[in-house]
Amino acid sequence: MDDPDPVAGLRERFAAWPAPVPDVLGAIDGIDCFPHHRYRVPLVWGSGAVTLAGDAAHTMPPTMAQGANQALEDAWALARTVAAGPVPRLRAYERARARVARRSARPAATEATNLHRPAAGLVPDRLATMLYTAWLGRASTYLLTAP
Repeated sequence: MDDPDPVAGLRERFAAWPAPVPDVLGAIDGIDCFPHHRYRVPLVWGSGAVTLAGDAAHTMPPTMAQGANQALEDAWALARTVAAGPVPRLRAYERARARVARRSARPAATEATNLHRPAAGLVPDRLATMLYTAWLGRASTYLLTAP
């Protein structure tokens, strides 16, 4: 269910934060919400000598900040892959990147970072950030392990 007044929710949630957070939230007139279209990351992203990268191949909701990260990994992987020979290597790039992009797309599509769970507040922000950062390190190790 959509929150009818997300600004009020933000002000309440961050009311105890130090300046300038309450001042910034106090200056907000409203929030323009937009629908995000989610779809499964396909295994093949192109045909012949054409392929896709970034959001054109695998859109990511903004909740986990993976859109730019995955696009950069795509560019890096694509440059490495096509250096070995273009067309057949494009499909290899797509297969390798689809597997990795799916690992970030699935949890991002849940938009779990935007949910107000009953346990919210029980886990300190610092611990939640540490756990989330550790998960991102495991989910996005492609650049470190690619041949």
